[in-house]
Amino acid sequence: DCQNVIEAVRRSIGNGGSAFELGCGHGLPACLLLRESVRRHTDSVVVFSDFNDFVLRDVTIPNALLNVCCSLYSQQDNDSVVDDASQVLLRQSIFAGGDWMGLSRKLSQNEVLLPASQSEKRVVHERFDVILASETTYTTESCQDTAYLMSEHLKVDIGVGLVATKRFYFGVGGGADAFSQAADKVSESQSPGLRLVVKTIQSYDTGNANIRDLLE
Repeated sequence: DCQNVIEAVRRSIGNGGSAFELGCGHGLPACLLLRESVRRHTDSVVVFSDFNDFVLRDVTIPNALLNVCCSLYSQQDNDSVVDDASQVLLRQSIFAGGDWMGLSRKLSQNEVLLPASQSEKRVVHERFDVILASETTYTTESCQDTAYLMSEHLKVDIGVGLVATKRFYFGVGGGADAFSQAADKVSESQSPGLRLVVKTIQSYDTGNANIRDLLE
């Protein structure tokens, strides 16, 4: 049953919606959410996060710009598409490099502002409708970090996290089971009644490679 996921994605691309992609790399999932927001003329916010600044500069931002351009081009056929797309990125997206924990602290302290909103002080809210992560559970420590980010920054009761992971990362201790255990551990430190619940919504097994799981 993916109804919770569907509803969270719809909220994330609606007015006031928000999404956060961890370890984004090319950022294609978050690009899709941003593109759909533009297509619907909503003001949702997307945060792209990667440890490496050069990945954001050389890969993520060009991909986001291209996707927004495609969405705008379907609505307007003129020479201003690229300029308009650049303005959309400034109004509705943040590209954050470096350590996740540092970004988490800034979100919690309301220190993350959209680039085009310095005068308006449009703060990115610390909790999101959707948090996306792929290949961020490759060690025990990275499982703990991912679980912590989910618990601290998903909207209570309605936020949904999606984690794409291998079933096992041989020799380094990560994987689907390790992430579930990390979520349980993080939940123990939360306020009473708050719990990070993990379930597998899809598994991919080719029979000749590591099994991959999509966790909610």
